Amino acid sequence: MQLSPARRALLAGGVVAALVLPGATPAQAAATGAVSGRLTTNAGTAAAEILVQVYPADGYESVGQTNTDADGNYTVTGLPAGSYTVGYFPWTQPEQYHHRKAMMWDADPVTVTAGGTTTVDEQLFGTGTISGRIVDSAGRPVPDLGINANEVDTYNWAGGRTDEDGRFTITALPGRYRVNFNPIEGSYQSQYVPGSLDEEAATIFQVGADTAVEVNETMLPVGGLSGRFTTATGAPLANAQVDITTANMYGGAWTETDANGEFSVQVLQGSYKVGVISGERQQYYRGKLTSDEANLVQVLGGRQTTIADSLLGTGSVKITAVDSVTGAPVANFCADSGCSNGSGTVTVTGLPQGRHDLYVYAPDKRYFSRELTRVRVEANGTTNLTVKMRPGAVITSTIVDRQTGAPLRDVCLDAYLPKQAALRDGYGECSDRNGRIQVGPLVGGTYKLFALPQEDVYGRQWVGAEGGTGDERQAVPVVATVGQVTTGPTVRMDRAGTVTGTVTDSTGKPLTSVDISVLTGHPGVGVQDASTDERGVYTIDRLGPYAWPLVFSGHPWASEWSGDKPSRFTATPVTVTAGATATQDAQLDQGVALTGTFRTPDGTPFTGGYAIARSVDTGDIAGSGWITDGQFDIRLKGPQRVFFTYNAYLGEDQHVDGRYLVTQPDGTRKLERFTVPASGSMSVDLVVPIS
Repeated sequence: MQLSPARRALLAGGVVAALVLPGATPAQAAATGAVSGRLTTNAGTAAAEILVQVYPADGYESVGQTNTDADGNYTVTGLPAGSYTVGYFPWTQPEQYHHRKAMMWDADPVTVTAGGTTTVDEQLFGTGTISGRIVDSAGRPVPDLGINANEVDTYNWAGGRTDEDGRFTITALPGRYRVNFNPIEGSYQSQYVPGSLDEEAATIFQVGADTAVEVNETMLPVGGLSGRFTTATGAPLANAQVDITTANMYGGAWTETDANGEFSVQVLQGSYKVGVISGERQQYYRGKLTSDEANLVQVLGGRQTTIADSLLGTGSVKITAVDSVTGAPVANFCADSGCSNGSGTVTVTGLPQGRHDLYVYAPDKRYFSRELTRVRVEANGTTNLTVKMRPGAVITSTIVDRQTGAPLRDVCLDAYLPKQAALRDGYGECSDRNGRIQVGPLVGGTYKLFALPQEDVYGRQWVGAEGGTGDERQAVPVVATVGQVTTGPTVRMDRAGTVTGTVTDSTGKPLTSVDISVLTGHPGVGVQDASTDERGVYTIDRLGPYAWPLVFSGHPWASEWSGDKPSRFTATPVTVTAGATATQDAQLDQGVALTGTFRTPDGTPFTGGYAIARSVDTGDIAGSGWITDGQFDIRLKGPQRVFFTYNAYLGEDQHVDGRYLVTQPDGTRKLERFTVPASGSMSVDLVVPIS
């Protein structure tokens, strides 16, 4: 049977037709309401003697319960007016929630009014069974063994136990299941049917309503794995963590070494990787730094396998950095946790023998960071490297309160080239306690600065010469030159205001989960600003007291800017006042239906990723679609002109990112632009090389 959560109450003795909360007087009953209904089986017959529990819509503790009578009827009274969740708990099949939901958080809310009775009828799910027999390698039944059935596509789980003859029966909702159990007492290691240590190799069993699936399995034999770990000098490696995983890095066993560096565990027969962690050191048997390089250890049932290994000796890497353009030494840089502090040299010590990746960066932001891959380290030796670092530009500024002139800390500043403004995944560079900030390294160009405070007191702004604005076009341009530090305008922060409103469709129905912001963000990053609730209501805060364009976006609607416009630069701005709340409603439609193909020059369809349409005017995301088998769909607001960017892949190994370019007659490749009509549909065929 499928077990209910811990909150499931025990059935009261006997069948109770109705429950009135204890101590409820007639006057109290008049001020409360009730839930009443009939519960039937999947076949439509009365479901008798079933526990019914009522929960607050936002809680997990029951506020009322009863059992259905012989006709499946039930009533729960004494419920204060409000929103509730109703759950049903048969002993012989999975629990469920109104209306026919397997999970409590997916339940449909039920509204109770004072003095009223809300009718909530429910029909139990149809179920199937998974049954079979578990025996050991000698063919003997395995009694009292917990069996798990995990649904592949949902969170549904069902379970049961074997009887004295090793037989079990699990009642489960229709779906696709993997079956597993934990054969070793006291161990969490799982065996998956048929005879696998890894979930990926398990058979998927299809369970339908009123169907029976037979699953028989022989338990893998158990073997012993023991060993000893020592330091590089041969001393016992005591109290080290030992992780035993399968060849595909699924769980096997976990233990610690004793005072002599020894360990011993019981595992199922199979091949394993053994890792050891001691302090900040981690390595794998035998003498490997990564799990991909680890040697497999074969454990046989009924036998003891013993291994021994030592921590690798350590060495150093001495790094000197030079400017990639001029060849001049770079005095200030860092590598991993060490910095040169003006000396032009960093020595990274304590690296185990083998290949390492090292991260090199400039703390003054005057050079772009570098990732040094597979640097070879020898025990008791020093590897010398000279690293070329690409110079960048830096913009500095000071951030202050506009009214008082006091410096402000924790205000972040982003620098955007034309048509590149976007919501970031996290904050950019932020000011220190003196209001000072450095933004970089940057490529050379002309930038606009966008200030984002981390607290609600101050509002966002595009940085102008003497104060903030909500319009990127009015921001002061800052020219950044590679190899130089440019002083930008002082950022004068104003107090924040908010905007609230309701988003609906063309019929006036409120729309939930619509995102609202002053910029757009990549769909794969998951950044967001404000979103509508179940009433279609949103509130966006931390806006400076300026005129702001707002963008409204949410599947399956076409993204639009305030005033029902397709572009940030044509939007009707919303005037924000410090300390006040402005109102801006929006009505979304599905706009123009764009269908597209995404293929290589030989016609091979890309298997996944994003195709992103961007405004030619602003570079903002106008819409995006997920690529499936070389096809995608996007809803766009028209009329406007767009170009495409993409993050796509072929299988697991080939990835492409960039802007969609087409080859011209003279052999050059240029950005292709597409015209979106005011209404109707359109199609595009994008051909992208993978090299």
